[in-house]
Amino acid sequence: MAQEWFDYVTRLWREDSAFDWEGTFFRGKGVYGLPHPVQARVPVINAAASEEGRGFAMRNADFLFTPVFDFGQAKETAADIKQKSQSVGRDVQVLTFCTVVCRPTQKEAEEYLNWYANEHADWEAVDNLMTLQGMHAQSFTKEALAMFRDRFAAGHGGFPLVGTPDHIADQLEKLSDTGVAGTTLSFVDYAKEFPYFRQEVLPRLEARGLRLPVE
Repeated sequence: MAQEWFDYVTRLWREDSAFDWEGTFFRGKGVYGLPHPVQARVPVINAAASEEGRGFAMRNADFLFTPVFDFGQAKETAADIKQKSQSVGRDVQVLTFCTVVCRPTQKEAEEYLNWYANEHADWEAVDNLMTLQGMHAQSFTKEALAMFRDRFAAGHGGFPLVGTPDHIADQLEKLSDTGVAGTTLSFVDYAKEFPYFRQEVLPRLEARGLRLPVE
């Protein structure tokens, strides 16, 4: 179904006149889409962790979102996706997602993380969310499940970037060195926390060549 939907949509993007579609899951008569995308090739971003989902991404996506558990696993995953995508004549880039707690000292960052993601975590909601994601005791070791619960409480399972601006810049550089091309960043309170991150971390990333300056 997903492949047919993608083929249907991409044809809508490129066809200049109305057409009929008779598929297994979708049917349309005299359909067209306007306006067409400005770019001839629209960048396609896909999120997947299963083999089936990654197979779809290899065929169709330009960027694949996938979780990172540690730097070793990130390197293996990025290399695997690169090899598989190149084997079908494509070059799919790997993206991930991170949770940010950035403070002037490591102690402040870790204390805040513990305050909101441990002492005040809604563990029932965390467990419900993990169940919806198909993450349960039958699939993971006890230790791995505990780590995932902590990360879901901290920020929807994102890779944790917790510490000083220098430490977070170090972590992002290590993540880049694994072959991961980019990441989303989430904060507990974006409006309050991002200005400090912008002021302290972004210049460090620019100095390391991990981010282009914005004029």
